[in-house]
Amino acid sequence: MKFIHTADIHLGKSFAFLGEKGSLLRNGQMETLKKITDLTKSEPIDFMIIAGDLFESNEVSSRLIKKAVDILKSIDPIPVLISPGTHDLLDDKSVYWRKEFQGPNIKVFGVDGKVIKVKDAAIHGRPNDTKQGGVHPLKELKPDITAKFNIAVIHASVEIEGKSNPDDYLVNTKEIAASGMDYIALGHWHRMSDFSTKGITAWYSGSPEVTKFDEADKAGHILLVNLGEKTEVEPKKVGHYEWLKKTLDVAISTPGDLLNSEIEKLCGENVLLRLQLKGILPQGHDIDADLLEEDFADNFFCFSVNTSKVGYPVKKVDQLFAEGTIGDLYVKRLKELIKQAKSKEEKEQLKKALYLGASYISKELEVE
Repeated sequence: MKFIHTADIHLGKSFAFLGEKGSLLRNGQMETLKKITDLTKSEPIDFMIIAGDLFESNEVSSRLIKKAVDILKSIDPIPVLISPGTHDLLDDKSVYWRKEFQGPNIKVFGVDGKVIKVKDAAIHGRPNDTKQGGVHPLKELKPDITAKFNIAVIHASVEIEGKSNPDDYLVNTKEIAASGMDYIALGHWHRMSDFSTKGITAWYSGSPEVTKFDEADKAGHILLVNLGEKTEVEPKKVGHYEWLKKTLDVAISTPGDLLNSEIEKLCGENVLLRLQLKGILPQGHDIDADLLEEDFADNFFCFSVNTSKVGYPVKKVDQLFAEGTIGDLYVKRLKELIKQAKSKEEKEQLKKALYLGASYISKELEVE
């Protein structure tokens, strides 16, 4: 038995920071949903699971709902089984109660029952129906002993100190191990990850299309799950856009040809690049972030440059502060310490403190 596991598509997300380009990303999300359903034409798929947050909210437009439903209906008679998540939870105003959300092959846990059978499998879903935290949905699901395969679908955080939130729906490794399920389809965390425990296979598929920079390393996939004597989980890349965060040291990649060359290596019409520049600016060089963004605007879907961690060279530090100010006293003291340094390593550390400290005092640099 083979099925698709996906989650956290977030159709209708605004991407407000991109302005007018946000609509292109929203269209890209819909294209990615179509790409996922197209896999059923090349793979022998028995059903498809969406483990929460198909939509960004319950206030999405009727037009958006119709587009999504048309895509899901296009693979009929292959069932699409959906569990409401935290963004599209199954409350009184849920998108899943609306008349637009109807399809012969579309089933929603909580609307069409808590157990849906497909061939030899019993698929159990516990929809998110409240914003109240501390709910443990997996504990509520019990395997069907008459079914060959039992699958749980939940939208929750794995209970890890410092990583999970008490206000989330929660699941822990003990619950996974004791579930009696053959597979647990997890949603909510946008990075693909494996939480299989003591013979019970449990995965987050991650978002099939990246929605923010911090999740880009493990998002952009769906999972093809094959249940048999041995459970096999195969990630498939489906994401359209590439979100990159890159840090370059201006002391090495000096502004000009060297820096431009490093940026050119990352170019792409579907690439969103957030570039952080750091380090001490070499003598005779300067950086204009606005000009850099303008020069490369046509080479990326989105490109931004942050120069807040770039420090000034020695001669410029001398010119930053008026005589007798805190900044002036700081520069003079650090220069004394640099002269007194007993090793090359100590001198380099003190120079870095001079440049970065002086830049911070002048409010030209943010230091973490």
